[in-house]
Amino acid sequence: MRLKPKIAIFFLLCCSTLLRAAFVQSSSPSSLSYRAAVVEYSPVRASSTGKKVPDINADNYVKFVDLAARYGVDIIVFPESSLSISTSSDPAVARTEAASFIPHPEDNVVPCNQSHAFSYSLRALSCAARDRNMYVVANHHEKYICTAQKGCPRDNLLVYNTNVVFDRRGAVIARYRKYNLFGEAGTNRTRRAEPSTFATDFGVTFGQFICFDLLFPEPALNYTQGRTTRINDVIFSNHWFSELPFLYGVAAQAAWAYANDVNFLSAGYNYPVTASGGSGIYLGRDGYVDVISEKRVSNVLVMSNVPKIIDGKRVANVDLQNKVIRLNEKEMPQENVSTSTYKHVNDYLKPYTSVLIDPEKGYFNRTICNREFCCFFNVSMTYDDKNIDPNTNSSFYRYRVAVFNGTRSFTGVAKGGVKVCGIISCLDDNLETCGQLLNDDDLPEKATLFRSILIRASVETAAARDLFVMPITLTKRMLPMNASDFHYETRGARNARVVHEMRTRSPSRDLLTFAIYARYFVNDDKDVTTDAATRNALESILLTVLMYALVKFVQ
Repeated sequence: MRLKPKIAIFFLLCCSTLLRAAFVQSSSPSSLSYRAAVVEYSPVRASSTGKKVPDINADNYVKFVDLAARYGVDIIVFPESSLSISTSSDPAVARTEAASFIPHPEDNVVPCNQSHAFSYSLRALSCAARDRNMYVVANHHEKYICTAQKGCPRDNLLVYNTNVVFDRRGAVIARYRKYNLFGEAGTNRTRRAEPSTFATDFGVTFGQFICFDLLFPEPALNYTQGRTTRINDVIFSNHWFSELPFLYGVAAQAAWAYANDVNFLSAGYNYPVTASGGSGIYLGRDGYVDVISEKRVSNVLVMSNVPKIIDGKRVANVDLQNKVIRLNEKEMPQENVSTSTYKHVNDYLKPYTSVLIDPEKGYFNRTICNREFCCFFNVSMTYDDKNIDPNTNSSFYRYRVAVFNGTRSFTGVAKGGVKVCGIISCLDDNLETCGQLLNDDDLPEKATLFRSILIRASVETAAARDLFVMPITLTKRMLPMNASDFHYETRGARNARVVHEMRTRSPSRDLLTFAIYARYFVNDDKDVTTDAATRNALESILLTVLMYALVKFVQ
């Protein structure tokens, strides 16, 4: 059948209008982003009301969900270990007291509807997800019956550190059991890492891992470097014990997100006594939206639109509409936690090859090596002592270059291979004070202006396959540099080596740490490198020089 000309033209115009409308709808901001929230939470650890501690924290979680719902949040992420807290002093009781059975995602269970099968805290979050039409990701201790399994405890229960994901119906659609435990006595781990992903109705698939997992290849790198489909959006629940100078919580988070170029939703357990905390919404190599890093008790909700990554590219020109809401003590009661005992962990720096930078020279241009691993530093700086009284003990930061190649201990719970090239801050000329912080009363100090910094390191191509390299940065505000403040790249070299290069984009007086930090997985679980190795290396060099001098003298 043939259409008359006028009817055909009308038909084409209608189709054109419909197609244009469909295109506009598919290109609208709502389809190119999703709205996420992460929670920085200081949990209740003791009850003065007689109510169970896990139940109090669950009620606080629900308050966050209710608040996020007012701003149209699609997905909210809570920290590690701040929900299922036990108050028992008996280890046998404590390991399971606050744990819950968690249904298998394939069973499509809505715990909200199950009054006796699951803990109050799990049911409360399921109901909150359903009632507020939101994806909820929470960390919960999970108990699992293991009667027939080898190595099953006497109570026939395994206990996992588990992330559980509820969809908008309140159904459990994913769970991830933490594989790389940070001590965690009484907690079990699966025989092998079990990566966990889940798809959402807003077109994004998430991967997830927990805290210490960040420093290991499995499951974290399975999402971004594995053989399966790449995951562009990652959830990170953490109770991180910040370490200086390199592994401060938010610095490590920003570095991992940047190195993998993923959207990274991080929720942190806030506890100033152990320098625990650190939450943020990171957009990979496009920097971060908001980051929470504080020395005081804090309950904070961070929200933002997150640009989707489509065909390998992050959508540009998305209105982020980021918002940070801090809840005061009346809105969310807090325990009286003293911040005067704030204490981060310090890395063991004696095995490093380290050289003090003299800022008055205005430059530092040298190659520094440690155990056959070499780093090139090109630093330009200005030193201004007009604000420093030479007759007093006025505090200001000194700086060192530091290079390391070996195996380190992660607070005694694991051993990992590391290669580092970095500039670090110190309280005086001694290496022992590096990674320590000035008192707040001494800040701000601006003695040294770094006009430019370039750090370059190269490794053999074969070794590069077992490396995961991150650009670590930290400022005096205890925040990482944003992506616009530095440049990092990896490139091949002609001599079968891979070059890693990192440099600042603009002058800075705000520097604490600027480093190329690599995990070298081949050296995991080997003997920890000690300062004795450094002494042996120096002795070997000295002996070589003496032998050379002796030969020349004999000649």
